Amino acid sequence: MGDGRLVSFGVRFKRQVWPGDTLTATATVEAVREDDGRHYADLALSTTNQDGEEVLTGSATARIDA
Repeated sequence: MGDGRLVSFGVRFKRQVWPGDTLTATATVEAVREDDGRHYADLALSTTNQDGEEVLTGSATARIDA
């Protein structure tokens, strides 16, 4: 996405995270859209722990070059 392109970001923890946990973060592109001549990618965010439990969810929007 590049430096300075993140226009919104929000997350919520669903479970406690402890020192020593192994976390895996993923971002899935939900949509690519144009608004007022600029292009944006809407992302769904998720983080799971070593047991496969989702510990965090969220969303983000980033400006992209088309």
